[in-house]
Amino acid sequence: MEKEPGDDPIDFKFLYNTAPCGLLTFKINGPIVYVNQTLLEWLGVSDKEIVHKKFTDILDKAGVMYYEIFVHPILKMHQAVKEINLNIQTSKGAFSCLFNGVVVNHREGEGEMINAIIFKVEDRKKYEKELLSKRNKAEEENQFKSKVLQELSFNQAHLVRAPLANVLGLIPMLEKMIQNDSEAHRIISMLQQSASQLDQQIRSIVNKADLNT
Repeated sequence: MEKEPGDDPIDFKFLYNTAPCGLLTFKINGPIVYVNQTLLEWLGVSDKEIVHKKFTDILDKAGVMYYEIFVHPILKMHQAVKEINLNIQTSKGAFSCLFNGVVVNHREGEGEMINAIIFKVEDRKKYEKELLSKRNKAEEENQFKSKVLQELSFNQAHLVRAPLANVLGLIPMLEKMIQNDSEAHRIISMLQQSASQLDQQIRSIVNKADLNT
């Protein structure tokens, strides 16, 4: 059996005060009218201390200037703003937030008011810092690995090419010593070809290592 609309009423006042975000209403050119408990706890003040203050009174100096120059005119012109980054000032310091506001008319004669939502972004900024730190660390590790690979490739190539250069240098001397031995010439020719191919492979490895760094 379905419940009638009035059987399970939602306590909107409780929902308003315990919402996981700051909620407030203030006159577009005047003081704060309502603040939920969540925002009061973030600010470290009571409702009596905050009500009748202006919204700009809870912003830091940079936030006050930004709000008055940019945010307030946009609200008056477009009736809404979304995800404005501001800093809320408290007795224990400031915290970053995203401000969303919409202009409404609550009651006739009261003038325009702003219903606003404030989301703390401290956790998101910590997460972004951790991601940036991990990315920088990964880049440093990749650069270190590339440098090690380059040095290893360079050192190994020189260690191998040193005796290989000796072999390539001895081949012409052997050819002169055995001028009339066709079989020996054939073997020496094969040796020279193999040594040259090995030298090219070593050069190729070094070049690839240089390109990957």
